[in-house]
Amino acid sequence: MITHALARLRAHPGRRFAVLMAIVIGTAFLAATAVFTATSAAGLRAVAAAPLNTADVVVDHDPESADPEPDWAAEVTAHPDVVAATAFHARTRQLVTEERRAIANVYSLAAEPSLRWFDLEEGRWPASPTEVVVDTETLEQAGLALGDRIRLRDTAPSVGGPTAAGTGEKATDTADDGTAASTGAFGGPGEAEVTVVGVTDLGFRPLTGVRYRLYATEGFFAGDIPSTVLARVRQGASPEATVADLNATLPPGLSAMTAVEQAELAADRFAGGSRQLDLVLLVFGLIALLAAGMVIAGAHTVQLARLRRDIALLRLVGARRGQVRGLIVTEAAVVGLLGSLLGSAAGVGLGYVGASLTGLTGVGLRVFPLALVGVVCAGVLTTVCAAWAPARRAAAVPPIEALRAADPPPGIPTRPVHLVGAAAALVGGTVMSVGALVGVLPIAIGAGFLGAVGLLSVLRPVLARLMVLVAPILDRCGGVAGLAGANLVRDPGRAATSALTLVLGLGLISALLTAATTGRATIDADLRNRYPVDVSVRVDTGSISPDTERVIADIEALTMVEKVRTSRTEITGLGEVTLVGVTPELTAASGAPALTGDDGTPVMVVSNDQLAGLGVASGQRVALALGGTERTFTVVTGALATVSGTAAPVVDARVLDTSGVDVDRGMVWGVARDDADRDALSEHLDRVAAADPSLEVGGASSERRDITGILDMMVNLALAMLLVTVLIATLGVADTLGLSVVERTRESALLRALGLTRAGLRGTLAVEAMVIALLGALLGVLIGVPYGLAGIAAVVGDTAPLVVAVPWAGLASIPVAALVIGIISAVLPARRAARTAPAAGLAA
Repeated sequence: MITHALARLRAHPGRRFAVLMAIVIGTAFLAATAVFTATSAAGLRAVAAAPLNTADVVVDHDPESADPEPDWAAEVTAHPDVVAATAFHARTRQLVTEERRAIANVYSLAAEPSLRWFDLEEGRWPASPTEVVVDTETLEQAGLALGDRIRLRDTAPSVGGPTAAGTGEKATDTADDGTAASTGAFGGPGEAEVTVVGVTDLGFRPLTGVRYRLYATEGFFAGDIPSTVLARVRQGASPEATVADLNATLPPGLSAMTAVEQAELAADRFAGGSRQLDLVLLVFGLIALLAAGMVIAGAHTVQLARLRRDIALLRLVGARRGQVRGLIVTEAAVVGLLGSLLGSAAGVGLGYVGASLTGLTGVGLRVFPLALVGVVCAGVLTTVCAAWAPARRAAAVPPIEALRAADPPPGIPTRPVHLVGAAAALVGGTVMSVGALVGVLPIAIGAGFLGAVGLLSVLRPVLARLMVLVAPILDRCGGVAGLAGANLVRDPGRAATSALTLVLGLGLISALLTAATTGRATIDADLRNRYPVDVSVRVDTGSISPDTERVIADIEALTMVEKVRTSRTEITGLGEVTLVGVTPELTAASGAPALTGDDGTPVMVVSNDQLAGLGVASGQRVALALGGTERTFTVVTGALATVSGTAAPVVDARVLDTSGVDVDRGMVWGVARDDADRDALSEHLDRVAAADPSLEVGGASSERRDITGILDMMVNLALAMLLVTVLIATLGVADTLGLSVVERTRESALLRALGLTRAGLRGTLAVEAMVIALLGALLGVLIGVPYGLAGIAAVVGDTAPLVVAVPWAGLASIPVAALVIGIISAVLPARRAARTAPAAGLAA
């Protein structure tokens, strides 16, 4: 059986090219995912362990417990087996240069050289608290050079630990009462200047957290209580025994473990996020393999239809149905094995390249042999399963009937599997809609998968009928288009099989575009509700400079900019607060309610916490002392009170002007046009912030940039992976056209003899391909849009009102792209058909 199968493959190797390429692409995707996962995981563990490489023991303080004594590190140093120890500190600071402002982490350097976990590439080690070392990536991205001076400003604190120095996780400051503290470079509030005196090459690029990392002496962190102590034990001593002794003597809240154990815990913690990416890659790899299976099934159906007479002869000379079926499946298995081996080999290289782009290849290539074996088995199994049904149908045809010239079927008869698929699609779609409405994501995903499988099983006869309906339209066009229509009607089932794979790929792309656009619109609407003002720029004291105001006012995306009034004053029940006064024009532009009641009573907008502090209900009138004078306000809660990033009551500007309080212009608020380019607006604000380190920038634009940045990254990654499915579908269309060229050799030659030009013959195939691709695209869009809306509705749930936004431009580009796909897939088949001379074709 195998010998005969190999002989048939050697005799006609070109017949299985599409099958081979489809399985190569599908398995390459899976293999690349396996190698990327293994290599990046190993690199991630090495990154997490890097700061602990020189230590034997790590002592941590539990952040949930009370703070230890400031000199608690001395208890670790006093252990007889400890020969060197260093306290580990970390702070999050705002790095300010002439061109940019960004978040940076500052980590402590061990005073003991043997506990420093990296070497210098150039420069020297810091000798004072005003000197730092930076890594090469920070040097390049921040545009720094050895000897440059950097300003470091206070910023909001965040979480960190010793392994943060290796992973880019954000650091924290801790005050004596256990709360986060905001301190300057030397323990006091404000800003500090440091000089870059050394550069190190860490050998990796962090995956998470901040972009910039600096390393300073322990003097930089004067007054901080260390959260971690790293220790090295004497030669011959057991780290495990030292850990046991320390845990027995250290006060509550402090715990010791070996550096090896700590590194494993850190690696497991940081690997959690990468596992989600691995799962996403695996899902798209399986989608690509499904598309490959659909192409393989279609290719085998066409091939076996051409080999009816060969199969009949085998049956007549004694071959049983099982033997014929086994021969076809064996051929498929051989092609599947070859394609899987080639795909796995290519996937190893692609996976390593992907891991290299993340900077996690410091430990070299990592390959799990069992994973690659699984990829090869999956490829072979997909090929065999896809070939099984066509092989079974071909073997079931009686020999006498197979010897007769059989015309292709005019359509696809309705079978029980199509009815089951229709029912599954209906039930799955209904349950998915319910899951989306109630916001239960697992139900929506499961039902959506069931509905998609049902649709794929029922769409082939639907597409075949569409091909028949399109033919008369093409026939009215006459000429080349009429010939293409006649060819489509000849075997609509074959064309439908090719279009089905495009429905899968382009339908998923349509769903993704719809979900992303609706998600952005929902985010924008939610931010508009929470941030009536798109831009808020403020200073802590005094007024904003006129130059800054002019720069913000010149931003084209802003329809209104106002330098609002501010006053630091005492208000009854609220204490000392920053009171903000805005004009009625700005209030109206932001969409907020008027700040003066119908009866002339002024309105004060406060935050929920401030309302609770006043002890009144929203909408209630209350007398408040302002500027030594008691006035009656209608107190309401609203988003205006938190626009600046901190709770600040808002009143009409005229209230501040007549209250006798000192008034500054410490804020600039801006309202953007509805059609404004939010990304460009964010870039403008970045430049404003970098030009003046004293400014604090907030508002809807700032938060939107953070949220949509992650969304855009995920969407772009998914689109890139779905293009693999489209590539496989293109192979399927090209294979269908190539086989039809072979079948119609004599017919094409006759048409050429009757006067059809080479260009006309090529045009016929191009029109066929474009119709197949266009129908697949249109059906994909019709199915993908509701799937995308249901999916994003389930994700959003009740966290925000869903704002439906259809990406008309993106959806319109899909049929255009499908036409291009059709033209590309027709190039080689059309070239082959046009190159055959009429006499040679008639003699075939």
